[in-house]
Amino acid sequence: MHTFTSQLITRLLLLSVFIISSLTVSAQRIRIEEGIYHWEGAVSAGLNNDGFQVDFSIACFPIEYLGLKMSLGTAAEIEEMGDWGVEDWEKSTDYTARFKFTPAAVLRTPRLIYWRQQEMGFHLFGEAGIILSPGAHGSKRARIASHDFRAGINVQTDFWIWTIGYGITNFSLYSGRPISHHPQPHNDNYLTHSVFVAVAYKF
Repeated sequence: MHTFTSQLITRLLLLSVFIISSLTVSAQRIRIEEGIYHWEGAVSAGLNNDGFQVDFSIACFPIEYLGLKMSLGTAAEIEEMGDWGVEDWEKSTDYTARFKFTPAAVLRTPRLIYWRQQEMGFHLFGEAGIILSPGAHGSKRARIASHDFRAGINVQTDFWIWTIGYGITNFSLYSGRPISHHPQPHNDNYLTHSVFVAVAYKF
């Protein structure tokens, strides 16, 4: 089972690289109008049921309102203030954290509102992706592939995008019952809800 899972993740990663490479070539062939950028690099941070999440991503939009996004990030428990800066190795590993890789398709609406004075456009967006993640430290048979859905609103200028959004996924920090500082839910198969903010740069 573990071998099959590893092979599946490897194939998904290779497929993701192939797709984004193809999109790059396609984007280069598209006649770029002045002020239209096909690539975006972003960082996002948010809070969820279990703690916090941070993601770094790159997205390609060969079509202005449809693109492919790849994210690397982490989800983790929030440490208690008394433990900040503590060098004790056992205490530092007592907080659960999981690495995440998320390929996703992004759909964005045309500009709904234009704030001419500030040259800002407001857009709605939706993302559908798959979170691929090894289990946290000490977990057993954790879910490694999870569905991920996000939606929200973003504000765009010539080069910058500011986003606020909501997400829902069956990815759970405590899947496989890892070593944890906090009490865990009786059922580790649950939906995780999150709110997040992000900033992106177009290039």
